[in-house]
Amino acid sequence: MAQLEFTHAQNDLKSLADLILNRAIHLGATSAQLAINESIETGVEVLNGDIESIETSYDSNIGLSVYVGQNQGNVGISQVPPANLDMIIKQALDIAKYTQADLHNGIADKEDLCTGFTDNLQLYNPTSIDNLQIIQQALDLENIGLNTDKHVNASDGAAISLGKYNFIIANTNGLNLGYMTTRYSKSLSLIGQAKNGMQTDYWYSSTRDYDDLQNNLDLAKYAVSRVKRRLNKGKIKSGNYSVIFEANIAKSLIGNFLGAISGGSLYRKLSFLNNSLNTQVFPDWLNITEDPFIIKGSASSYFDNEGVNVYKRDLVKSGIVNGYLLSSYSARKLGMKTTGNSGGNHNIQVNSNITGDITSLAAKMDCGMVIIETIGHGLNMVTGDYSVGASGLWVEKGEIKFFVEGLTIAGNLKTIFKNIRYISNDYLKSSIQCGSMLVDSINVSV
Repeated sequence: MAQLEFTHAQNDLKSLADLILNRAIHLGATSAQLAINESIETGVEVLNGDIESIETSYDSNIGLSVYVGQNQGNVGISQVPPANLDMIIKQALDIAKYTQADLHNGIADKEDLCTGFTDNLQLYNPTSIDNLQIIQQALDLENIGLNTDKHVNASDGAAISLGKYNFIIANTNGLNLGYMTTRYSKSLSLIGQAKNGMQTDYWYSSTRDYDDLQNNLDLAKYAVSRVKRRLNKGKIKSGNYSVIFEANIAKSLIGNFLGAISGGSLYRKLSFLNNSLNTQVFPDWLNITEDPFIIKGSASSYFDNEGVNVYKRDLVKSGIVNGYLLSSYSARKLGMKTTGNSGGNHNIQVNSNITGDITSLAAKMDCGMVIIETIGHGLNMVTGDYSVGASGLWVEKGEIKFFVEGLTIAGNLKTIFKNIRYISNDYLKSSIQCGSMLVDSINVSV
């Protein structure tokens, strides 16, 4: 990664954006917007002490949208700057001629746009680590994992990735802003052997700053512990049980909620939470906050993908839906205002009502399952019906006893959300921060 640097400075990208937008208007567009992106990524994968792959890539592209009234044409450009600018713009304008006019099309309204920001979220943290050091770090991570416990006897690979990104967003309403970001990750996958067969599991760490990644020893030990808990297998009977969703699974349930209150689902009437604004969806102790301004946050941002201002706000307050996730287009379709969510959410935080982890939650129930893995998507977004393959840990008299696989868990998310009894504070650093979740009475079948 240290060998490659961005080809273009921010000011160069902004000047190029102005040039493209001015030419688009000159050639017949009534409005236009674009995004210019540069990315530099390095990835290393090792397996059984050998280097499986090492790759460094550079990519740049321009996404241009032109409007002729309410007709829209889009083109993607892989060369920055483009070799034949006018020809490309004319292609976009030609596409617009053949698209259906949509009264809700258009760039973000000027009053909604970000006009400037203080670059204080520490989203860009370049590292000086070289390829040899990355390789050694990956080899060390795998080696620690293989020599921590006798029950773990094989590796499924270790990986480290480094990425840095440079982008700007501009439109003909006066927007022309951008900034640089970084993202780093490491992961380890291990295989354990028991009398009844082999099991595999993994762990990972992802941050904006390389120095904030979980250290190799702690990450490897946790990956080992995740494999070991699968090695003592048992069987259960089908039934309705209390279920704990481990933190990395619980956040996917919250992700389903976010999808259900997103504009694309709502204006198409394809959400089980249509018209849910100001209605009770969760228990009255539960709050969900969106905060774009967390220092080094996974989904922190100064503006959304249209350049619209973003805000810290309560999506759910005392269990009641307090806001949707809307872009300019979906907001217009719904007769509402954009919420600055073109491109997705910005750091979702779900409050906890208990301290601890899955062990603490298990102590709160007589018997049931801790779900540690799900298989398949399994959600009907229109009805909220939820059914996925799963594996987990059986809990009896408040204690985790053994591992069970080949399960199916089923219910309806409306009921599941209302039946959340506890959320612990063992959340992971990610774009959705939600701890392990205990839900009363979900159907578990074998």
